[in-house]
Amino acid sequence: VGHTRGRGPGDVEPAHATMRAATSNCATTSGSSSPFPVLASRRRTRRFHPTSRRRLSLVVASNITTKHQTRVDPGFTPPAFVALKNNPGTEEAQIPHLQSDHLPLFLYETIVTLNGTTDISLVLPENEDAIVDISSALGRPDADPHWADLWQGSVALACEILENPELVKGKRVIDLGTGLGLAGIAAAMAGAKEVVLTDREPKALYCALCAAAANGLEVVPFKPGSLSQPGSDDGILLPDLLTFPDRRITCASPDSSTASSSKISVSVLDWFAPDFNQFGEDGFDVVLACDVLYTPQAVDVIAPLVLRLFQGEGDDDDTNGEGIRDDATKGTPVRREDEKKKSKREDKRFVLADPPGRFPANHARFLNLMADPNLCNGHSERVGSGETTARVVRVDSGTTRDCVNLKGEVMTVELSTYRISKGY
Repeated sequence: VGHTRGRGPGDVEPAHATMRAATSNCATTSGSSSPFPVLASRRRTRRFHPTSRRRLSLVVASNITTKHQTRVDPGFTPPAFVALKNNPGTEEAQIPHLQSDHLPLFLYETIVTLNGTTDISLVLPENEDAIVDISSALGRPDADPHWADLWQGSVALACEILENPELVKGKRVIDLGTGLGLAGIAAAMAGAKEVVLTDREPKALYCALCAAAANGLEVVPFKPGSLSQPGSDDGILLPDLLTFPDRRITCASPDSSTASSSKISVSVLDWFAPDFNQFGEDGFDVVLACDVLYTPQAVDVIAPLVLRLFQGEGDDDDTNGEGIRDDATKGTPVRREDEKKKSKREDKRFVLADPPGRFPANHARFLNLMADPNLCNGHSERVGSGETTARVVRVDSGTTRDCVNLKGEVMTVELSTYRISKGY
């Protein structure tokens, strides 16, 4: 584990695929003699092989110890990146912006292997630095470029979902801060009924939805101009989604009929000013989040935000205090115990993947906040109208996984799963 696999002679290259030299952040190559090389440079040249599209395995061997810091997998080999073409196949695929003539943002595909068995395609820029350069040229030095990198938390979360598909099977799932979309795509492949990928960066959502299409999943195209957030784009519309007509629906669930019915959509979501109306009246059954605890301010808004996403816009508690509500249309009392909605609410899950060594104070702060019995109502004013009466129960002891990103950097990720139920 921790290396790439070559294509077999019978494998088929993706349509319109060409090879293009690129640069990216790098830690080491597979030929390094040091077990944990020093990260001396941020850049390296990606290695391309015209006759093979290599896959990268992202869960590393257990003999690598990285509890509180990042180290490099000594067996790491950089993955191959394949430059994509636009839908007519005449030009290299890119995301346009105001400085495209000088700093084109080309798109690539790479394949990662999870749990040694499941291949997932990702669509992404050549590296995180490309986003930094573009943001600086556009006069937005504080823009977030980190969505363009694959984080270890998303790897751990995707592996957890694929190993335990019952977490998401047949359910409505939302992925917070999706980045490149790995965890949400894994949820769809595991049989989720619906997956909504959210991020504050429209370009991230574009890449994530293209990746879903590259994996053969059914995607819901966004409307022109709908992926827009003040201050995060430049007014130039995103291009049409890339299409992959040769790809079949990928299924990681034993029940292929369930996985094939999964639909993936995207929505811009700002945690500090969330628009819940875009998600409709029904709440979500599962909320996924990884690598989101990077500031104390984010910690304080994410916890109540998660509870609000379970509630939904049409999920207000209209009982009379005795577990009975009045049916306004028939004038007869209806017991909650007789409603299907109650049984669905009792099976809601929040799954968090976060490296405890990256921001340890924030990690501890979040776990304490989720254990606070006053969280449900005490923070409701921060996430919009409507009081939540949820009950939060942690259902695991904090399992960990050692995972590697596309630069060969290994981190230990802690997975925390919570059961969310209504308080009546």
